[in-house]
Amino acid sequence: QAAYHLKELSMGESEQPVVGMRSMTDYSEEERAGQGWNAREWFTVRNAEVCKSTDSVLIPRVEMSVEAREQVEGPSGWQDAKVTRADHPLVKFAEEFTHNFDLIAERKSVVYHLRELAKASVLAKFLLDTQVTLDEAWLKTVDWPAVKEAAAKCSLEIPQLWNDRFHSQVRSHSGASLGKPDGVFTTMHSAYGGVQFGLDRFR
Repeated sequence: QAAYHLKELSMGESEQPVVGMRSMTDYSEEERAGQGWNAREWFTVRNAEVCKSTDSVLIPRVEMSVEAREQVEGPSGWQDAKVTRADHPLVKFAEEFTHNFDLIAERKSVVYHLRELAKASVLAKFLLDTQVTLDEAWLKTVDWPAVKEAAAKCSLEIPQLWNDRFHSQVRSHSGASLGKPDGVFTTMHSAYGGVQFGLDRFR
């Protein structure tokens, strides 16, 4: 749900959660390059740590961000370009979203719960990596039959999310169309992506 909402915000289909934020569409119109492009954006964990309080409570902390990469068509489909320019419209939006991430999380529940999921994932990885032995009392708090039933109904297939936006412009001179036969120049901007925490990077 958070990834879906991210596409809406990047395309300008929803009101920006922070005053002054601009969508990818705003940046594209400002650029006026007249060229279409494909790119992907996704949520990721930039930094993560697990702290221990004075009363021995483990507290996970995460710093999240939105990353963006331009894509090119390869032999097996779309793939990341080797280099994405720093002034790419989607990169600019991702940087602005990252700068305001904590504020957006307080205003958008889907982003807030995604951050909480990241914290839970970081804590779970810490417990597994350090081979912490939990008291049996912790395991008894879980309704395991209900968990198994819910897992059986869960779909492991995640739909790919993308959003396409077309821009058309008619050019004419003295009543005659210019360029293409119909005088219509069309560009398409496509944004793909989802969530990729990348916790395997943390040790």
